Amino acid sequence: MLVSFPDHLRQGDQVVGFELHIRNGTILAVDTVPRDWVIRLLAEWPGSEMRGEPNHGASAFQDMIPLKRFVTVHKDRDPFEFMGSVVVTTDFITMRTNLVRTGDFVLEAVAPKPTVRRVALRLKSERHQRQAPVADLWRASRR
Repeated sequence: MLVSFPDHLRQGDQVVGFELHIRNGTILAVDTVPRDWVIRLLAEWPGSEMRGEPNHGASAFQDMIPLKRFVTVHKDRDPFEFMGSVVVTTDFITMRTNLVRTGDFVLEAVAPKPTVRRVALRLKSERHQRQAPVADLWRASRR
């Protein structure tokens, strides 16, 4: 499923950091990375975590678009929980941390890609075609 942080920014806020902690789930992919940001990721079981911060102050962003549908996660088991934070500033002197809990995150199911299924079916078909002569030899040897 795709994960998005909620948009709870106040006017004038600039995002200068975030953290995401997942319990009983795994980060499968980072789908987008904010330009000129440093991302640290630990994907292990039973949980995963990631954090990010701008490489330069000019890389802070004023909306949550860079953290929308930005990471793909897999639920391993219940309880599947999220905890996160978004660090914001208006003046680069005072920082404010906004905590985000499981119910606040926006989760979207990822639709399977039809091309992946077609390729898998084709490979399975090719495998059976390669095995057919071996099966014929085996049957012939049993006569």
